[in-house]
Amino acid sequence: MKAKSFQAAAMLQLETIVRRPATPRPNAPRLLLVHGICVGAWVWEEHFMPYLADAGFEVHALSLRGHGNSDGAERLNDWRLGDYTEDLRRTVAQLRGSGDAPLVVVGHSLGGAVVQDWLRGGGHAAGAALLASVPPWGLAYSAWQMWLNSPELFQQVARLSDAQMLDPAVMRRHLFSDDLPDAEYARFAGRVQGESRHVGVELQGWRPFAPMPWQAPPMFVLGGLDDRFIRADAVQGTATYYGVAPVLVPRLAHALMLDPRWEDAARPLRDWLVRMGE
Repeated sequence: MKAKSFQAAAMLQLETIVRRPATPRPNAPRLLLVHGICVGAWVWEEHFMPYLADAGFEVHALSLRGHGNSDGAERLNDWRLGDYTEDLRRTVAQLRGSGDAPLVVVGHSLGGAVVQDWLRGGGHAAGAALLASVPPWGLAYSAWQMWLNSPELFQQVARLSDAQMLDPAVMRRHLFSDDLPDAEYARFAGRVQGESRHVGVELQGWRPFAPMPWQAPPMFVLGGLDDRFIRADAVQGTATYYGVAPVLVPRLAHALMLDPRWEDAARPLRDWLVRMGE
């Protein structure tokens, strides 16, 4: 069963996409998915949400302000990481007001930074999953690696505040695996948007946004070995910071929820979630 709802965050309306299981798993946590840069909750709809719902989980996906069908697009460059964190805080509060099931928060890329910032500010969850996430120390080192190894990608990332300036060929080559069908990339590219300039700067790590490791709930950390945005050493470092073993998926690129090998990322996440409820 699938539904869409909207909620208030200050004066803004935020989009939340919901997928409920036909057969709920006993003792299963509810899941809240937080997207990455330049997209919205829609990136989870095609694969991850039905896959996790079929496994018995109730799945919610949030569009941060200025993204997807949430309000705030006209002020996109006013928003900061703390604003996105407030969106997550309010969404969690609403979910907790509608039931007492435990909650697991899942963040991809920028969404991983939002999840960590929320935990640092006192957010509580039964667990948190970081998928190809901004590492706890920010993106400065990853940006330096990108400049050395993929200068054309570095130039594109510098233009993320204006999606119309992005080179589709470069973004495809670096966001996805080579065997992604043309039609699927065209569909993705047609929905991509800009990102806040402020957030792009904050993600370099000039302000702390990660909790101390002992503040964190049980953590799951996954990335792709073909990810040119968040490379394997950053994923390994994030896992080490939180005291867990990383899951590194061969031939998986950054946009993992839409990649041809998306299930290779969704399966270990599902298995970790199942173990949590046992």
